[in-house]
Order: sequence, then C-alpha cells, then structure tokens
Amino acid sequence: MELLRTVSDTFWSTRVWLPPNVTWEDIRPGVRADVEYADYRHLVWPLPLAAIIFVIRIFVERYWIAPIGKAIGIKSTGPKPPIPNKLLETTYSANSRLNHKMIVKLTKQTELSERQIERWWRRRRAQDKPTTL
Repeated sequence: MELLRTVSDTFWSTRVWLPPNVTWEDIRPGVRADVEYADYRHLVWPLPLAAIIFVIRIFVERYWIAPIGKAIGIKSTGPKPPIPNKLLETTYSANSRLNHKMIVKLTKQTELSERQIERWWRRRRAQDKPTTL
C-alpha cells in the first residue's frame, strides 16, 4: 500500500503539473465560491475506461464480428509469404524502405534479379499488414 501511495504522490507531483507557488489545495474544487476549477481527480478515469473499452473491442471482434465475417464469406487468409532468405530478412528488419542502391547491393549479394528482390520486398511488407478479417 505504501508503494501505491509513493507512485501516486510521484505522479501527482506539483512540480510536474502546476506552475510555481501553486498547490493542489489552491485549485481544489469548492475552495473559492467565485472561481470554479476542474477537478483534477477526474484525470484518473480515462486510463481504466480506455482499458475496458479495449478489452470489449477484442471480445466483440473475436466472438461477434469474426464469425459474422466468416459466415458471409470473408476469407481470413493472409498474403502469400516470401521465399525464405536470411540476408533479405535481416536487411528488411534493419530498414523496411528499399532504394535503388540497396537493390543493386542485394542483387550482388544474393544473386537474385532486381525484380525478384522487389517482389520479395513487397511480399514481406504485405506480411506486416493485418488480414481483411
């Protein structure tokens, strides 16, 4: 419980959120009748609500939308995978953008044509995209 208090105090530090010489007590709702401040404690709610909405989205997609999509005939297959090539894979991992200098260099190293390297690159990039379903 002490750890939770320390984390909370660190998160709500006045040095982070407020200008100098202002405390949370100064802007607490109801301190002054002529000035109405927003309640800073309301900032806590968006994070748990976002997590709840995210979990609901996963369940709805998995158990409601996906079965309906399959029922109406949408295929969940992905694109055709590229031919396994360790050198091209390591190059792709380092830089997913391909320029002509890289193509020429990879052509010499792999003994593949420029067209084959471009095709491999397109297929590999398509693997990173989600399926339709």
